[in-house]
Amino acid sequence: MTRAILYHERLDFVARGPALLAVALIVLALVYAASSGAYWRDARLASLEAFEAKRLDTLSTWRNDLVAIEKDAREATPYDANPMGVLFPAILPPASLADFAIGHADLQPASAEISPWRNLSSMFGRYQFDNPTTLASSRFDVALVIVMLLPVLMSAVSFDVLAADRGRGTLPLAMSFPVRLSRLAWTRLLFRNGLLWLVAVTVMAVLIVINGEGDDRVARFGLWLAVSLAYGLFWLAAIALCVAAFRTAMSTAGVLVAAWMLFTLAIPAAIATVSEATYPTPSRLAYLSEIRNAQADTNRELAKLTAGFLMDHPDLTVGDDDVPSYFRAAFLSNQAARENTRSIVDAYEAARRDRARTLEWAQYLSPAIITQRLLYLAAGADLERQHAYQTQARTALDRLAETVGPAVVSRNRITVAEFDGLSPFSFQDRPVLDIASSAVWPLTFLLVLSVACGVVAHRRLDAARVHE
Repeated sequence: MTRAILYHERLDFVARGPALLAVALIVLALVYAASSGAYWRDARLASLEAFEAKRLDTLSTWRNDLVAIEKDAREATPYDANPMGVLFPAILPPASLADFAIGHADLQPASAEISPWRNLSSMFGRYQFDNPTTLASSRFDVALVIVMLLPVLMSAVSFDVLAADRGRGTLPLAMSFPVRLSRLAWTRLLFRNGLLWLVAVTVMAVLIVINGEGDDRVARFGLWLAVSLAYGLFWLAAIALCVAAFRTAMSTAGVLVAAWMLFTLAIPAAIATVSEATYPTPSRLAYLSEIRNAQADTNRELAKLTAGFLMDHPDLTVGDDDVPSYFRAAFLSNQAARENTRSIVDAYEAARRDRARTLEWAQYLSPAIITQRLLYLAAGADLERQHAYQTQARTALDRLAETVGPAVVSRNRITVAEFDGLSPFSFQDRPVLDIASSAVWPLTFLLVLSVACGVVAHRRLDAARVHE
């Protein structure tokens, strides 16, 4: 009997056009989204490589000057190879699956200059205290197709699997054969939605091959695929539950649309609003005011601060008095700004952590939130990756200040050996295995919820057979 149902589905669903239209939409949406993502990734990567190459070239020239001065091969001015001129580029390269999801990566900084001239405000600009929103509305990408578009198409091709026969009066005839209503409904649902997902998975697999490569690209795609299929399974079960609960196509479609809006729009917006109100970020104006006050205090008390610094470092010897005092003033003001704004930065980090903890449990209110978070994690477009980059850049800035600070204040140069001991910035990404381990519980919840909905739907369909 299953063969007869599938044969009827091929004639009624595929041949008449709804399937072809849905498949065409999926293919076009995925190809466009992945192409747009690949273009964004390649453009971002080219920009970062140019940024890094330019600054590394400047740094190489600076080191050559230092080598020549140390070997007495040239006469130096106070400006040549000054330790304030050390500048390392710090970039956040796109992850190997960045063409599939852009997410927060399009809203956060991906490059910075690690230099004694910089403090947190000038290194990252306004990004540092932007609200750490829980869900990002970014470009049209593959994640958006999975989370938003595919549930709509699944609902569009499935809402009338039984209602159409009821409307035509052919359901009693179909039930006259030795087949249960649940078997009829599940066969149709699996055929229609299986066709959509087969096409989607095939297209994504092809795009994985032609869009690029990377050391962990296949592993990330494996996690991406597991999350996507779990999300598709949830919507399949939800559709089956609505089909079992409502007799008319209009009612089924209405409930599915309402569920889609609730899970993908209303709940995420409510969680973001509540988390922002509960854990507000510090005032950026207060942050900038503290920096300005620190700079003004440094300029007024430069001599006192210098004396105090030298007293804390008795091993230092006073160097070239011809070195302009603004080098020392800039370094000390940035150091003072870091100290004065530490409480604000800590408050921002606390708000970010509190919001992240809120989302850890709030994600279970919506399968769409779970799916988007896990897809962003798989693609390296999550907010945590951006924060990890900023934290690593801040740490690198502190290490550089500790190394060159004594030389700047004492008006000396660092040695070539000290310079070579400085490590260029290299972002330490999170291992894929670690990402996958953090996805276990949300993914398990999504699967359990899908099975529960499917079991309830199956039982309702079996009970409804008697009344048809």
